Order: sequence, then C-alpha cells, then structure tokens
Amino acid sequence: MRKLKVAVGKRRMHRTYPGAIYFVLIAFFEVVSSRDNMLPHHLKLSSTLTCRLIGGLTREQRSVCHDAADTAAIAFEGLQMAVKECQHQFRWHRWNCSSLLVKSSNPHASAIMKRGFRETAFLYALTAAGVSHAVARACAQGRLISCGCDPLGYRAAHERGRTRTNKWEWSGCSHNLAYGVEFSKKFLDVREKVDDLQSKINVHNNNAGRSILSSHMEVRCKCHGLSGSCQLRTCWRATPDFRAVASTIKRQYRKALVVAQEELNNSPSVLRGRPRGRRRSRARPAPKSSLLFFEKSPSFCEADPKFDSAGTSGRVCRIGRTTRTGSCDLLCCGRGHALIRKSSIKPCNCTFHWCCRVDCQRCQDDKWISICK
Repeated sequence: MRKLKVAVGKRRMHRTYPGAIYFVLIAFFEVVSSRDNMLPHHLKLSSTLTCRLIGGLTREQRSVCHDAADTAAIAFEGLQMAVKECQHQFRWHRWNCSSLLVKSSNPHASAIMKRGFRETAFLYALTAAGVSHAVARACAQGRLISCGCDPLGYRAAHERGRTRTNKWEWSGCSHNLAYGVEFSKKFLDVREKVDDLQSKINVHNNNAGRSILSSHMEVRCKCHGLSGSCQLRTCWRATPDFRAVASTIKRQYRKALVVAQEELNNSPSVLRGRPRGRRRSRARPAPKSSLLFFEKSPSFCEADPKFDSAGTSGRVCRIGRTTRTGSCDLLCCGRGHALIRKSSIKPCNCTFHWCCRVDCQRCQDDKWISICK
C-alpha cells in the first residue's frame, strides 16, 4: 500500500508542475556543457533522453538536439527570451503572446505557428533572432565546447579593407554571431519542407529576424591606461540588447507584406509581396528584412484554441483616446470595461535619523484600473 501511494504522488507532481521540467533540463544541459569530459558514459547518454522531453520538435530537430545537446539547451533559452520579449512588445494588443508560455517550452508547438498571420511572421523572425542571439553570446562566454569567440575577431569584421588607425588597439572576444546564425538555421529551418510555399515563407521570416539581428551588432571598447588615458584599447563586436532587435522586428510587423495571391498557386523561387490593403499595387520581390504573411488575422477578441487566442476578457486596458494602443474601446472589442480599485500597502512619510536609521509609516495606496468585460 505504501508503494502505491508513492507512485500516485509522483504522478500528481508530474501533472501539477509540467513547466518545471524545462528548467531542470536547462540546468542539466549546463552541467553537461561544462563537465562533458568528466561525466561517465551513462550520464552523457541521458542528455539524449532529455531531447525527447521537449514538446513540438520534429524528428530532424531531435537529431540536431542529440548531436549538440549543450547548444540546443542554449537555443531553448533563446526561444524563451523571444517569448518573453513577444509578451512585452504585444502587451497592449488583443493577442499578447500569453499562450506561448503555458503551452510548451517550445513556442513552435503553438497552434498559431502553423498559420499564416502577421503575428506568425513576427514570431518566426523573433524566435530565429532569439536563438542566434543566445548562441552567439554563449560562445563568447565560454558556455559551449563547440564554439568560442568569433574567429574573425573585431578588426577583421569591422575594419576589413581599412588602414589601422591606432596600433595600440587590440581585438577582444567578439560574440560569435556567425556560429549563432548557423545553428539557428540548422535547428529551426530544418522544420520546414523544401517544396512547400508556407515553409518558404517561414524560412524567409526566419532569415529576416537573423538579418535584423546582424544589422544591430555593436562595437564595444574598453580603455586601458593610467587614469583612463585610453593609451590601449580593446574592442569587440557584441550582440545588442535583445529589446532593440525585437522593436525593429515589431516595426517590420506593422508594415509586413502580403504574399501575392498569384504566388500562392505557384512555387516561386523569389517571394513577392505587396503592402497590406493595396491589392492593385504591383507585387515586388520581398526585401530580406521584411516580414511576409498570407492569411488575414482574426480579431482575437474571443478565446479560440485554434488560434491560441485567450480573448481579451479580464485584460487591463487604458481609458483615453480610442486610437490609443491598448485603449478600452479597442482592447475590449466593444464589450465595455469595469473600474476596479486595487489597494496596496507602501512605505510613506519616511524620516532619516542620524545615524543610521530610517523610520517609515505604512500607507494604503489605492489605484483604479480598467478591466475588459
């Protein structure tokens, strides 16, 4: 009887905390990457087993995961970073990426990734950039055994064909963007079919995200010398703050191109698109940093699992202009909103006493927030 109770308890824990598996796997992957040569053979094999526990992977992706388990773990970190940034960028939109975190640690398992919406195009570009960003930075940080600093170095990449302006300038450890982009293609583009038009659009959006990341690479320098005289300077190329990359992808989302209808019936070698709402305009070859979509987005007003839409009921909205992002009129879809008082206790009327004590009173802070019905 005691053994039976233990088995039931384990089953309940598995059902209650499915998301905890991801964080355990990430911790395990990091141990494997740092102590790979010290681990016995049976522990190395267990890293292969963990690749099967991440949902939504294709057979080809699992093969990549088995071959480079430590890099795949960093790739999953990049995917989660992309999901969190998606939630920030769309926090005042009807669809706010909230379903991507609860579905799986892999956002590509979400139903919306199988559609052709503008939001889908944004997600493909953002996740591809996120994987490239995370892997490139991990290489320079020494977290991976398969790569290191950018072998080209700062000077070869930044000053190719130019004369050296300062002979006392050294090249630091640049983030290995080339390796990050290569693994992003190897891990994400392998999901797509060769002759399928939707797959070609997905790969184009993946490349758009990577292209935007590459265009945002920064040069950072550190001065050395007495009193900051900068007699010696070390420079390196670094990946930017990911929010800047996501904001640029969001701007491309606003002006995403619709794939020309005549393209949907063929198998074009060059994808063409036209601006949204301009059906009569001539379709042109899509720039490499533009986003492409082919399906009109739903309203996302009501909950619909087919689109991974949680609806907008219960969302916080803004009272004000109807055209304002996140306004109650737009976000609540005409259902109206309710005012709710939110109370909290905060320190106030603080007094400093010499030395060294601060005494504060506890005051109630009331705020009124608008909630969509």
